[in-house]
Amino acid sequence: MQLLNYYEISLTACEPIDENVEIISAYLGEFGFEGSAEDEAIKAYRAENEITIEEINVLVAELIEKNLCFDDFKIEIIKPKNWNEEWEKNYFQPILIGDQCLIKSSFHTTNLKAKYEIIIDPKMSFGTGHHETTSMMVEYLLELDVVAKKVIDMGTGTGILGILASMLGAESIIGIDNDSWCYENAQENLVLNKVQNFEMRLGDAGLLKTYPMQFDIFIANINRHILLADIKYYVKTMKSNGILLLSGFYLEDFDSIKTECEKYNLVFESKKLKKNWIGAKFRLTT
Repeated sequence: MQLLNYYEISLTACEPIDENVEIISAYLGEFGFEGSAEDEAIKAYRAENEITIEEINVLVAELIEKNLCFDDFKIEIIKPKNWNEEWEKNYFQPILIGDQCLIKSSFHTTNLKAKYEIIIDPKMSFGTGHHETTSMMVEYLLELDVVAKKVIDMGTGTGILGILASMLGAESIIGIDNDSWCYENAQENLVLNKVQNFEMRLGDAGLLKTYPMQFDIFIANINRHILLADIKYYVKTMKSNGILLLSGFYLEDFDSIKTECEKYNLVFESKKLKKNWIGAKFRLTT
């Protein structure tokens, strides 16, 4: 893959922090930005050849005008990096989830052992297992009977969840992500883990019309706004009695997510809570 310079936007969310961080992240995501948030500080990235600095200024000005962030933002150009080295230096350490699933990178050495060992070189993609939402989705998959099931992983990121589903005996996995870097990175991680029954597709919920009533398990670890907009599309791809696993939203958003699911005969079965993040399991009853 050609190494590209990236624009980095750094900005600070206004009150209410949690709500505005989520809105800003979703808004920038609609324009192809990948990012991270720590408390009220948000950093978002997009390749220099995909957007102009003038366009970035317009996007940020809209966020400021809507009182979502302060006007002390910064825009910098980030030179190409060895992202494996960056992750190794910045907190991505091997992690054991549920005493069964070990997630590590190809550059890690560890004495930890587990029944399922996933190798992830994350680069700029979301999903190392350390975030609460990914961890809860891993826990749910470990609890489910995945053998011979058809699985879809919406918002795939690094591919951790689909890779685990394959290791757990899934018949097939479809991964969908609208970010080209995630698309490439997930495919690299499939090779690292010798997974051959996982098909990656580049796009969004519009691709779901290709898969009517096909999936036994539907996984979506995205953000509240996208989930609320797309649950109606998810359910059309699911078999009767299929399982929907959702995460990427806060405890205070759970009621709105549950209400939206119930509109489409998705019955709430259980939830997990980690640091105010929610993972939830629903079952289709039609």
